[in-house]
Amino acid sequence: MRRLWRTVLDRVDPYDAGKSLEVVARELGLDTLLRMSANENPLGPSPRVVEAIRREAPRVHLYPDGGGTEVREALGKRLSAPPETIVLGNGADELLAMLARAALDPGDEVVIPHPAFEPYGTEATLSGATVVQSPLKGYEQDLDDMLGRITARTKCVIICTPHNPAATIVRRRPLERFLDALGADPPLVILDEAYIDFCDDDDTADGVVLQRRYPTLVSLRTFSKIAGLAGLRIGYAIARPEHIERLNRVRAPYNVNRLAQVAAVAALADPDHLDRTRRVVLEERPRLQAALAERGAPSPPSQANFVLAKVGERAGPLRAALFQAGILVRDGAGVGFPGHLRIAVGTAEQNQRLLAVWDRTR
Repeated sequence: MRRLWRTVLDRVDPYDAGKSLEVVARELGLDTLLRMSANENPLGPSPRVVEAIRREAPRVHLYPDGGGTEVREALGKRLSAPPETIVLGNGADELLAMLARAALDPGDEVVIPHPAFEPYGTEATLSGATVVQSPLKGYEQDLDDMLGRITARTKCVIICTPHNPAATIVRRRPLERFLDALGADPPLVILDEAYIDFCDDDDTADGVVLQRRYPTLVSLRTFSKIAGLAGLRIGYAIARPEHIERLNRVRAPYNVNRLAQVAAVAALADPDHLDRTRRVVLEERPRLQAALAERGAPSPPSQANFVLAKVGERAGPLRAALFQAGILVRDGAGVGFPGHLRIAVGTAEQNQRLLAVWDRTR
């Protein structure tokens, strides 16, 4: 019998994003929901973004700029990086797929932290590469363990900082020691920095800076979190021009849509809104962590816009009670941390609403 589908698909679980907000709200009989399960921007996009989308809407019958020129130029100014060191993607997910398509051959090895963002392993597996998991040490990525797993077959190492779902960072000095230890013939090092905008630790690593010193380092970032553009799907990679050229060879034509591009440019033109989002998270994050700890749910030190609260056997009942009240949080078991809840940092009002329901379930 003719085989229609690749056998590797049997080793890949489809990503479960859950029901849409509209469907859940309808099922619960509620007008609105508070989603604190997806690490979304609590303030939403800049008003400039909304206006830019409104102005551009009549032109959606036209293909977008295939190279994302204006976005890359605006990013270059903000990051002090030449535009030729930047490539755009339909979210960071597509960038991971592009990297896998451009770099991975069957038999290659990819070292990734475990647990971590699911698409790391998915894209490697689909490319025929072997996934080599490096267990976290508690809530921290273990660079020594990762280094010990690198072989002559290692094509790529993926490091997530701040880590999703643990929210912890890889500090700059240990990371530099790790990169130095890779020697004169290093593999690609993918630094997933989706949450870097919420870091306030002075020893936070900066992939944009590090890739100038380490030639095989690639930084992945996104507009989904800090700019509130998750619904438009736009991310970017920063690397040496020779690596960007390779990625452009596998990038789909017009891969980032017209509305996403004008929204990204408008978001970069409103740094005050970006700063407001960052300020809300930096002010509310320690308050939320302290309040949860007082309720017997401690969390590792977060440098992201979410916390990973350890609640033990109460995880299921708490999540169910919050759900019935119209508040969605992520079950830690689904992201490698059973007995935990991953909770996005909201505004003061949103966090208090969560805590009020939490208290009623004690």
